[in-house]
Amino acid sequence: MDEPTAELSFNTVLWRTQSHVRAFVAGMGAAAHEVDDLTQDVYLELYRNFDQMPADVAPEQWVKGIARNVCLNHFRRSARRGRLHREALAEILAGTQAHTEHLMNSGSVGIALEECVAKLPADQRQLIEMRYQQDLTSNAIAERLQSTAEAVRMTLYRVRAALKGCVTRSLAGEP
Repeated sequence: MDEPTAELSFNTVLWRTQSHVRAFVAGMGAAAHEVDDLTQDVYLELYRNFDQMPADVAPEQWVKGIARNVCLNHFRRSARRGRLHREALAEILAGTQAHTEHLMNSGSVGIALEECVAKLPADQRQLIEMRYQQDLTSNAIAERLQSTAEAVRMTLYRVRAALKGCVTRSLAGEP
């Protein structure tokens, strides 16, 4: 940089560093769908603390340090959130375990699931079979279907949600 830090504006630093910061955030291991949000957080933090940037530190280094801290904080929050979700799920499952065991032992869940799977369109049924009967990964399914792994995961998510609703309605005696 030829300009002294004092003469740099926030916009100048933003435009000079944004592609590098996005790459750095992605390189830290952030999921592709989170890179833009985390990069935005980096620049919000830079904006809030722009007047504290040391004159003897290159703006690129200052922004990279902020990006590192933002990413590390994000990973900590995500890990904590995941742990809390797992604990909450365990409590819910423990509370309904007796009811679920009764339903599973009576075979009604299995029957309802089979009926619901039979109602699926052929392409969705094929996807469920590849994932759960053939035990293929999303990447392997995507290769076979000439799709992307993300599209396969999203479709599986939607199909599972539909099956869950169908099984729930079936067990409740609804059409």
